[in-house]
Amino acid sequence: MINMRNTSLKTLVLTATSVLVGLTSCTTVPTGSASVVTVVDQAPPPPPRQQYAQWQKPSRSAVWIPAHNEWTRERGYVWVGGYYTYPPHRNNHWVGPQYSRQNNGYHYQPGHWAN
Repeated sequence: MINMRNTSLKTLVLTATSVLVGLTSCTTVPTGSASVVTVVDQAPPPPPRQQYAQWQKPSRSAVWIPAHNEWTRERGYVWVGGYYTYPPHRNNHWVGPQYSRQNNGYHYQPGHWAN
């Protein structure tokens, strides 16, 4: 027989612990640029060994965004395959995500458009 009161308490404690760990695993740090740096407690995983092909441009103004790892608070690092998109302004260029080791953890700066 399962004791539902004990099971519910265990579930509550595990959920609360997961939330606390999730909240302490990264910190957002403002920077002078338009993008934000997030301090993460784990290094980014290496890219998959499989190479992804870049397909034909849908138009002259399309820009290829290479495959990369993105950090999300909910899921940690998530692999994003390469894709085409359009810059918000004609003279913008894509700056890929940056990962750097610092004293307080890994600094992750998401990819962004720059002038």
